Amino acid sequence: MFYSKDIVLICQLLLTLTFYNIRNVKAGTLEIEVEHGWVRGRQISNFLFAWSGIPYAKPPLGDLRFEPPQALNNWTNIWDATYDRSECVAFSTDYLVDSFRTPQGNEDCLYINVYTPRVPDTSNSLLPVMVWIYGGGFIGGNSSYALYGPDQLVSEEVIFVSFNYRLGVFGFLSTDDTVAPGNTGLKDQIFALKWIQKNIKAFGGNPNQVTIFGESAGAASVSYLVLSPRTKGLFHRAIMESGSALCLWALSKTSRRAAFKTGLNLGIIAVTSKELVRQLKNAAMADLQRASIAAMAAIFSMDPLNGLVFAPVIEPLHDDAVITGASYEKLRLGNFNEVPQIIGYNSAEAAAAEDLVKLLSFYLAPDILPTRLVPASMNANTIDLWPIGTRIRNFYTGGLGGMAFPSSNFVNYFSDNEFVRPIQATVNLTAQHADVYFYKFAYTRNSSAVGAGHGAEIPFLFNSNFTTSDDNFIRSCITKLWISFATTGNPTSSGACNGVEWQTVAEADSSLPYLNIDRNVSLEENPDASSMRLWKNLFEENIQR
Repeated sequence: MFYSKDIVLICQLLLTLTFYNIRNVKAGTLEIEVEHGWVRGRQISNFLFAWSGIPYAKPPLGDLRFEPPQALNNWTNIWDATYDRSECVAFSTDYLVDSFRTPQGNEDCLYINVYTPRVPDTSNSLLPVMVWIYGGGFIGGNSSYALYGPDQLVSEEVIFVSFNYRLGVFGFLSTDDTVAPGNTGLKDQIFALKWIQKNIKAFGGNPNQVTIFGESAGAASVSYLVLSPRTKGLFHRAIMESGSALCLWALSKTSRRAAFKTGLNLGIIAVTSKELVRQLKNAAMADLQRASIAAMAAIFSMDPLNGLVFAPVIEPLHDDAVITGASYEKLRLGNFNEVPQIIGYNSAEAAAAEDLVKLLSFYLAPDILPTRLVPASMNANTIDLWPIGTRIRNFYTGGLGGMAFPSSNFVNYFSDNEFVRPIQATVNLTAQHADVYFYKFAYTRNSSAVGAGHGAEIPFLFNSNFTTSDDNFIRSCITKLWISFATTGNPTSSGACNGVEWQTVAEADSSLPYLNIDRNVSLEENPDASSMRLWKNLFEENIQR
């Protein structure tokens, strides 16, 4: 059934004008009632009010370790939501130097934060809601104000929400069966989105106007949430910055091996998944974290370009499954939540990951064997790996020189294979079924930089001190694009970025239109065309389905 644009606009207007009730707001204390009790927030500035560290699920301790999030019990006293609570247990490079360091974070970490531009009041209409999902390779990151202060976003009249989700072995342990099916961290995210649907009206937010957005692993999470059958109606728009479910690193292919290797590192000799998980639940948090990091390092060193170790997995069929099949096929068939989306990447993703690229290059040998350059997702015949890899190597080296760090050849290959290729595939497949706005962020603050590295856009969305006119222009541009999209579904409806009009991918005849975000913002076509032509041809010629 099709509706006219007039009817859709009227419905949007009615949703925007929906009013709400708030039980109590005391001057200076900001006390609000949510589903499980009362919370007290704080005022950060004249135009920023915050309720931080509100629990959205039971602490996942004891028998709840590795389990899906569980509903809270009510509390009787007023919950102090005036400060950030603990982050989830996270990976730190310090472990590689001193494995006996106290782990970073705690298992009691499932907390959510709400920021508003004003005190909730019945005289005001409901505001759009923007929900941030942080990145960090599914092993690090948190939702703290220090990392992601949303002052700039909230000043544009939206409600900003962020939350913690479980990471590493605590959030992504999987035995590839129903004993520990995996994706607990993604299930935390879904649980938080359900909390938002039930409670955001109390803060002045519109539960029918929710945009989820994230960067890197956060963007891959957004992508999985779009694909999951369990998220229908929990959000209405999505933004993916430098990540998607098709990125090789976003899906673990070694989860069962990692689970049992973690057990072995703890001295656990288990034959069955049930026995392994039982003993892992009894392990001390610090010991489990150290054992999982050792397992991760060992597996990663064997195959560093074939996905992260503790990351999302395709689950066996069961009632709570989040990921139930291959992401490519879901996108191709339109079997996903067909919400409007902004999807993009930065112009030199690997440029900001020098340490990682150096590490990968080390693991891949001083001069990389061509066979190791072939993506696992191509599923090519073993006999074809050498000629395919040789074509890849010759393309990125021009037939000359090696691929080892610090060669820019490997940096370009890494950017294309891990980000550009899968993200462009996501854009093209999604655009067959839903509105997609595609972008490339190319702005650099340093004129000598090779391009915008991974995460380069984040400071322009969150709290940062910028002094130059170019910096402030980019900040205003990207903020208004995201806000306009969250508000209307059209990122350039507000005339952002000097009034450039951003087309959806489907609106183009045959080209791939994208917004080039740089000092001179412009709508262009077919980014990274030569390298993408190589990858397209290789996949069409060699993929084994």
